[in-house]
Amino acid sequence: MTYKKKWSKKRRDTHLRNYNRARYTKIHQILMDLNLLQQLSAFTTKKYASKDYFGILQYASLHNISIKQACLIERFQGKRCPSPEQVMKCCRTTPPELMTKFVNFALKTQFNALPKMIQQQFKKSGILIIDFHQDCYYGNKDNPYVKKSKTKKSTTLFYEYLTADLYCKHGCFTLAFLHRSPRKPIITLINHLLIMVEKVISPKIVLFDGEFATIDIVKLLMHKGVKFLGRKSRSTRVKTHFQTYYAHSNWEKDRKWRFFEMHSRKTREKTVIVDICPQNNHGIMKALIKSPGWPITPHQADILYRKRCNIETGYRDKHKFQLFICTKYLSTQLLSYLIAILLWNCWQSYLIWTKSLTTFTYDLSREFLVQITANWIAMYLKKVMYP
Repeated sequence: MTYKKKWSKKRRDTHLRNYNRARYTKIHQILMDLNLLQQLSAFTTKKYASKDYFGILQYASLHNISIKQACLIERFQGKRCPSPEQVMKCCRTTPPELMTKFVNFALKTQFNALPKMIQQQFKKSGILIIDFHQDCYYGNKDNPYVKKSKTKKSTTLFYEYLTADLYCKHGCFTLAFLHRSPRKPIITLINHLLIMVEKVISPKIVLFDGEFATIDIVKLLMHKGVKFLGRKSRSTRVKTHFQTYYAHSNWEKDRKWRFFEMHSRKTREKTVIVDICPQNNHGIMKALIKSPGWPITPHQADILYRKRCNIETGYRDKHKFQLFICTKYLSTQLLSYLIAILLWNCWQSYLIWTKSLTTFTYDLSREFLVQITANWIAMYLKKVMYP
């Protein structure tokens, strides 16, 4: 296998090339053979099959164009495809609850269809990253499914999703996501998300941001027996704790895990005990919490928590796979984001497959390679001398 790296001026433009597209073609063909839209009855009509609709959505996502442009290009090339009005009609007629179940079923099916070697990379790691992701919305403000937040990309309205990403040494894989409804509390979404993840893989470690560092979520993870590592906002109790033990200038040398009792803002009777430690984040003291009794040093916790930043890069890459759309229908928005995730998962699986093979060959000992070469020479001489 020829393995080469092409480095450009920007680190983000790094490409892995092995001059053999068989692996990526195989992983993409696995996605096409699944025929996921067949599970939705709205995408099976008299004239067109579910694969025809999926082909249009995939073409629009890959080229980052609208569905109308994709249909016009396909018809101009002489291919058979449905009209853009028909595609949008199929998306709108699907209820949001049914579409939510479908998108997570599709991601679960894609993961189970991957080669066993790629699945083993995630199962061996067992790291699950949960986070909120915002998808920009530029329509009317009366949409009940959008949430108002800080200005980003010239808008203050966003569709917000709760995502669950599996992490391994060579890449990530989005396994499930849910739309964040204003009516549902975060603990309900987290519980539902973990139930869907546990149907596929048993997570060993959960990484999260400060928004998830609540008593209910910590107790839920403890009840499930899952180790957690996350960031805690600097509340009054956290500031008092840091002033007691880390008020001097050389506080980084004296870092260690200490017991910390989290209290609820509403009721003081609701408490939970965790381990807390300060963290230097670009010169600012932050707080890390972990499950009590987990034997991990603060330095190891810093390295492990940095892995959570990998999904931020993945969000930017997913937007490059997302089709150009602005709709007030939640079902259509969920489906467009699902197509982007499926294509991004294909690319990540290809990178994991390629990197894991090269790492395996590099990690082999010299004696083992010599033995393989000697066995090959012996077999060759045996065929030549005794044909």
